[in-house]
Amino acid sequence: MDKKIKFAVLVVGLAAVFAIFRWSPAAEWLTKENILGFLGIIRGEWWGPAVFILIYAVGCVVALPGSILTLAGGAVFGTAWGTVYNVVASNLGATLAFLAARTLGRDFVKGFLKGGRLAEFDEAIGRSGFKTIFRLRLIPVVPFNGLNFGAGFSAVRYRDYLTGSFLGMLPATFIYTYFADALLEGVTGAGQKAFLNLALAGALLVLVSFLPSIYKTIKERTNGKV
Repeated sequence: MDKKIKFAVLVVGLAAVFAIFRWSPAAEWLTKENILGFLGIIRGEWWGPAVFILIYAVGCVVALPGSILTLAGGAVFGTAWGTVYNVVASNLGATLAFLAARTLGRDFVKGFLKGGRLAEFDEAIGRSGFKTIFRLRLIPVVPFNGLNFGAGFSAVRYRDYLTGSFLGMLPATFIYTYFADALLEGVTGAGQKAFLNLALAGALLVLVSFLPSIYKTIKERTNGKV
């Protein structure tokens, strides 16, 4: 298939999904409240986690906010199992989005990068794929879905993308999951314990934003000793 046609398929597909979520009758059912209600119903079923992981993974491909899906996992399944399911689901979804961009869009994007600084930048990203993805995943403000598709368009190798994503997303995934669980406990429960858990979760959310700086400092000190 021609690279322009493949890229057009990707763009049209994403636009169609956005239109469905925004303007179709299905949008009335795909609200945050309805999704959380549905996940609450399936929580007690043995197949519930598999359905959640599938919803999360497909949501990543159609560019649903990853943070909302992660918070939903924490609210429905709690901190421990919610973290496990969120890690599996987010990495599966990130992989699917990456492969979609790599299969349908990489050749088209590469056509614009023949020679010049952009091509050199793309090659550099490919060589430092793990470090680049790992650092960007540590920064909470970097769009989850944007990085998924952007990495697929770039020269980053899948192995580097997968390992960088897995390790880089672990801290924030746990903290968001714990925050959602603590928030739900604070709303439905009472007492000092619920308040302390919520305060701790909020502090951890602030702390995770400093992880890239901490990582950079440790690396500079390590390189200075060599």
